Amino acid sequence: MRLDPPLDPTSPEARDWLEEELRKGIYRDEPGLLERLWGWLTDVLSTTGGGSLPAWTVALAVGVALAVVALVVARSLGAERRMTGAAGDGVLDGPTRTSDEHRAAARRALAAGDADTAVLEGYRAIARAAVERTLLDDLPGRTAHEVALALGPAFPDSAARLAGAADAFDAVRYGHRAARAETAQGVCDLDATLASTRPVLSDPRRAAGTAR
Repeated sequence: MRLDPPLDPTSPEARDWLEEELRKGIYRDEPGLLERLWGWLTDVLSTTGGGSLPAWTVALAVGVALAVVALVVARSLGAERRMTGAAGDGVLDGPTRTSDEHRAAARRALAAGDADTAVLEGYRAIARAAVERTLLDDLPGRTAHEVALALGPAFPDSAARLAGAADAFDAVRYGHRAARAETAQGVCDLDATLASTRPVLSDPRRAAGTAR
């Protein structure tokens, strides 16, 4: 689709341009808004019964429509970055606390019926404990699933539970979904299991430097 000047399309041509643009897959995540936009533009372009509109009117209508589409795409990409933790919002980003502090916060939340906080703090306890045991580097921006993937080989019997706990963390932290009490209890139980399990280490130097 060319929009080089001079921009002087007829109404049918303008409809074809916008319809071709809106067929692109990147716009299908917001069908409600784009369908309303398409209806509005169709009404504007049909005001003369299929004849030609002044060039400035068509250009303005198409420009507004494409600006709205660009805004929708930008907001969708921003939301995706937030969901994946790409904006520097990792599991352990923020004020540094020990694994015991995260663990105590998780237990308090669980006792108070706050399953969401228990999931978040329980998983942070897992991640911080791994850093304290030199199983993970203390890198900023590390996501929940990166933690699970890194710890899976060290705790092969708990790899599936780690992946499930990472899913729960993301669902609460980024998806704003309420956790169930049994999910929170499972994350806290996993933390206790890992704390009492000797990791499987292939590097003898790391094995020697790991306290437990």
